[in-house]
Amino acid sequence: MGAKKSTRDNAARVLLHVSRIMSSSPELDTVNDAILRESRKALGADHVSLFLLDQETGYLDLIKAEGFTADQIDNLKLLGSWEVINEQLVEKKKIVVANDVRKSQLFKDKTLPFSSERLPIHSFLAAPLVKDGATVGALIVSNKKRSNHHFTKHDADFLSTLSNYIAIALISAKLYIKLKELFITTVKSLVKAVDAKDQYTSGHSERVMKYAYTIGKEMGLGHDTMENLKLSSLLHDIGKLGIKESVLSKPGKLSARERRQVSHHPAIGVKIVDSIADSHKIIRGILEHHEHFDGKGYPNGLKAGEISLEGRIIAVADTFDAMTTARPYNRKYSPEEARLMVKKGSGTQFDPHVVRVFMRSYSKHPEVWQALAWAGHGLAEGVDIW
Repeated sequence: MGAKKSTRDNAARVLLHVSRIMSSSPELDTVNDAILRESRKALGADHVSLFLLDQETGYLDLIKAEGFTADQIDNLKLLGSWEVINEQLVEKKKIVVANDVRKSQLFKDKTLPFSSERLPIHSFLAAPLVKDGATVGALIVSNKKRSNHHFTKHDADFLSTLSNYIAIALISAKLYIKLKELFITTVKSLVKAVDAKDQYTSGHSERVMKYAYTIGKEMGLGHDTMENLKLSSLLHDIGKLGIKESVLSKPGKLSARERRQVSHHPAIGVKIVDSIADSHKIIRGILEHHEHFDGKGYPNGLKAGEISLEGRIIAVADTFDAMTTARPYNRKYSPEEARLMVKKGSGTQFDPHVVRVFMRSYSKHPEVWQALAWAGHGLAEGVDIW
């Protein structure tokens, strides 16, 4: 009973590390790295490799490995297609212990898919990753550093317990990726709807996102903040879906009543994205991008540090693009003219710190601020910020 409890406790400790990493960054690559690192460390092995099942071929495909050279990893891929491995792990869902691969009864009369020179695996422990009764992959640790390089029953029990948790972690990470892809697709569809409604500002949201992203990078913002900044800047004008097209596309100056209608678009935008998962992380950037540093903006008259960092950054990016885009009610300024006007608004409309970062970024990255502004549409070629 004590050994079983110890095995569960050790597996729980490893999974706690993986879970903490998943909670901070649930990307599949990050989760895979954590699984490999923690499993290898816990079992004291030279190598560890993670395979996922290819549903079409029925074979295990190598996803990631640790402890091997690049050449050895190429040979390791052969292991996933070795029939005896697939039979034991995929079909029978059995854990495999081979403390001397070349003398193991399991592999007797079987031709090894590698030589010891090409792949230095002398002993290994392999566990199927099973979720809801189906094998989704396998985890293989090889060449134990102690105990005469032999894996024990305790090691096998540990990896068997660990594999159940790992299967769940992998499925969760893959689900996260699918949800994120669906979310991004939905966001882009919404932005296209805004562009279709306001013919004069087509491409505006994507340019503002690129500008905001460039400022954020210059500031050295963390991964999570940058993700929130990208989404809130891309969606900053989503509330215009709730404004009449006749107002948005009016070729002349807006009346006071029409200006009031347009000023409601940040609040309308918040209502639109409110149903999106984790929307609370991006709402403030959408709501506050027309607030002014001196408190004279809208919709809530916030000032200085009361305005979110995302809102303060988007304000600069949004204004720069608005000034460098031709509109019927406003002439198009050159990038240099717009730069000077943003600088002039420092301390009144804009956060002085954000303006300083913008000025520095403008000098360092003219290919973003000038080329994109002159182009007047779309993202800079070759730029991928997702």
